[in-house]
Parts: sequence; C-alpha cells; structure tokens
Amino acid sequence: MSLTFVIGTAADVFGEALARAVESALAPHFAVPASHAQGAYESEPVDATGWRRLQERVLRTLDVAPQLTTIDAYQAVYVPEAHAQIEHLPVANAADPLQVGSLPALIDELQRFAASASLPTDDVELMQLAAHYLEGDDADRDLDVQTYVQLMLTAKQASARGQALWVVT
Repeated sequence: MSLTFVIGTAADVFGEALARAVESALAPHFAVPASHAQGAYESEPVDATGWRRLQERVLRTLDVAPQLTTIDAYQAVYVPEAHAQIEHLPVANAADPLQVGSLPALIDELQRFAASASLPTDDVELMQLAAHYLEGDDADRDLDVQTYVQLMLTAKQASARGQALWVVT
C-alpha cells in the first residue's frame, strides 16, 4: 500500500460527500484555506510502512514529537495554524475521527529530527535525496528516510502556500 501527502482541501482527498462532512467538522475549530491558485499538490508516493518506521525512529531520536508520533496515516490533516495537541474530530458518516495536527509544529519536529538524525532540510538536498530513491535500485530501502523526505518537502510547500497537508493512504 502506498502513502502520499497532499496539499489542498478535503475535496482534493475525499469523495464529495465525505469531503463536505470533513469540512463541516473542521470549520468550527480551524480556519482551513480554500483551494490555492496552483491547485492541489501530491507528493511522490512512498511505501505506507515508511510512516510507522519514521515514527519509530523519531521516538528513538526525540524526547517529544506528538505531531509525528501520534498521528496514524489514515484520515489525518495538518492545518496551517499552530496548536499544541492533536485533535480528534468526529466526522459525520465516518467510522473514525479526523486527526488534526499543526503544520508549524510538524515542521518544527521534522527539523529537530533532521538535526538529530543528520538528514537534510534544505530543499535542494531533499530533492536530490528524493531523486536518489526514485531513480536508484534501493526503492525498498530506508523507508523511514523516504517518508521523511516526501513529508518534509510537502510540509514546507504547504506552509509556503498557507494550506493544509493531508496524509493519504
């Protein structure tokens, strides 16, 4: 199964009815911007097991990183506003709540993790590392690093656009 990170609205991620329900659940709590002039952005897909491996590595590396370690790669979004905790919002006609994290806090955690793990944070270096995995024979290796690279690139772009980042499996 693959995992991608999407910058955009609920309609860019879910079917029409669920997107409306998700937007209704988010609206009273968070200001999630409407679509961007450039449209939605989707990261390169990564193996979904990379999310869990990244979480495990972050847990071994950092004392506290709730934005990375407590979100499941299912029905999750990072919104552009700062808030301390992961929120769990019930969504009409959805079995599980929507997990809502903070994009600024996520980026902070990613930067702290990168510093501790000797991983790049510079866009050019991140893109070079992404290309290495996309073009090389080791696409099944370092799934935690591949996930980190795609997440960091997408999170930085979402922040620059002032939009939400969705975790999609």
